[in-house]
Amino acid sequence: MRRLVRELLQRQKARLIVIGLLLLLNILSFAVIGIFQTPALERKRWTTAEQRKRLDALARGDVTAAYRTARSDLEKIQSRILPKRRFAALLGEIAESSSQCGVTTDSITYKPDFIKDRKLLAYQITMAVSGRYSGVRCFLYEMQTREDLVVVDGFVLKNDDAYKENVSMELKLTAYLRDDA
Repeated sequence: MRRLVRELLQRQKARLIVIGLLLLLNILSFAVIGIFQTPALERKRWTTAEQRKRLDALARGDVTAAYRTARSDLEKIQSRILPKRRFAALLGEIAESSSQCGVTTDSITYKPDFIKDRKLLAYQITMAVSGRYSGVRCFLYEMQTREDLVVVDGFVLKNDDAYKENVSMELKLTAYLRDDA
């Protein structure tokens, strides 16, 4: 009997090794699933369940929390909108920011547009700025992080001389102001 088992093992050695490796691979796969994937799947299920609860609450008409949050966000935005009479001061602050960043403002043009349903003025501001790249980048950052409602619509950078670090930027902004008339 032992001899028969030995002969069988010797003849089927390659197959038994493959079976052993497949068995080991299967055990490792179950371990990975149990250790890593199951907790991640449970987190995803919990998140999905929470989102479904919120959607069900909205469908039932329980929108008071969402309404309060939206109302609070609107009040924050409205507090950032300057009155129309502060437009000159806003342009002065923009010019001051350019000087603090070490760039020169070549020209500033603006065109007002009235948004009737919101009682807002949207000033389309176009300005040409030039200076060292770091200064132009600083000025662009200052415009993007303003507290009032000034939006960077776009900009174009140019460098006419490859041997000088003098960058020109055409910046397009929109400043929203309240029409308190």
